[in-house]
Amino acid sequence: MQSTRVQQHLDRYLGIPLCAMLGLFSKQTEATPTPKKVLFIQISALGDTILAIPAIRAIRHAFPNAEFTILASPTNLNYLAACPYIDRHIPFRKPGYKLIPSLRREGFDWVIDLEHWPRLSALLAYATGAPRRVGFSTKGQHRHFLFTETVPHIQGRHEVRNFLSLTAQLDCPVHELGLEVWLDEKARTWIRETLVKEGVSLNQPVIVLHPEAGRRGEPRRRWSQGRYVALANALVDKYNAQIVLTGAPDEVAISEEIAERTKHRSVVLAGRTDVNQLAALFADATLVVSGNCGPMHLAAATGTPVVGLHGPTNFAQWGPWSRTAEVVHARIPCSPCLNLGFEYGCQALPDGTSPCMYTIEVTAVLRVCERLLADENGFDFS
Repeated sequence: MQSTRVQQHLDRYLGIPLCAMLGLFSKQTEATPTPKKVLFIQISALGDTILAIPAIRAIRHAFPNAEFTILASPTNLNYLAACPYIDRHIPFRKPGYKLIPSLRREGFDWVIDLEHWPRLSALLAYATGAPRRVGFSTKGQHRHFLFTETVPHIQGRHEVRNFLSLTAQLDCPVHELGLEVWLDEKARTWIRETLVKEGVSLNQPVIVLHPEAGRRGEPRRRWSQGRYVALANALVDKYNAQIVLTGAPDEVAISEEIAERTKHRSVVLAGRTDVNQLAALFADATLVVSGNCGPMHLAAATGTPVVGLHGPTNFAQWGPWSRTAEVVHARIPCSPCLNLGFEYGCQALPDGTSPCMYTIEVTAVLRVCERLLADENGFDFS
């Protein structure tokens, strides 16, 4: 979950006592085995929502006649705009005095909390008054008191598998494991017209570099700009690739710095795409290189080959979930150090990155890029 340090402290030092106290008054009521109204709670970052789709899909298929609602951030709701498994969206920005009464009035039969550490989502699940509340019990987080049923969140197991443990608790069979995006023609048209304006041709290799990674204002997952520059130069020299740099509006400076330093022209689309336009770009790309973040998972969901760079993050737990993706990870004893997503084991270097990210060499990333590009049959790289 993306959050500020202040929010993390409030969630911990207020949330834990609240969860424990309210848990004393929590009553077990009989829940219907076939729900009419189901609420998912996913107030965290984009990547968690993408990785939860196999679980959401399985539960939807098990109860096709139920009404499915999700409480999620605006970015997540944009990603889910055309998702066929969700009927209604409730935007979450920050807790407000109107939110809890409105959730209680909905009369949800089941609430499924997809978060694995915030106490806030557990409190929201409890506040709905739903007779069946299912969520994760995460070591040291003390959030399990408010659920009627819990499943363990297991460190080192891929998050898709962790989410699917919720479906097992609900006795919902799983037939598909793949991630999904639902591209609309408007987004596809916009990105293709933009690429044409920028002089980018889909008849030549288009390689997208997403240099920022993870929580905003916390660059310890980021590979250094200089190494992205060296990688871009090598890919252009060998494959005549067209380099496109992406990022959020507050990540433009990083992409612009990389573009200014490359030998050949690079196109900066950072700050210019919403989540669905970004997905359309990834779908049209030949290859995507990114650190561990929501856009990395978004790229994997499109089926485009992805190279995921992992230093502090556990690639076994957070790696791109795709048969056309590969990981390059740090090789240092203290890596990985993250399970919840923010408990870094080291201080940042002067450039903001982590020491472990510097163990990822350009030559290693280039070898993986070459292997994935060799599997692409649409271009003549000779």
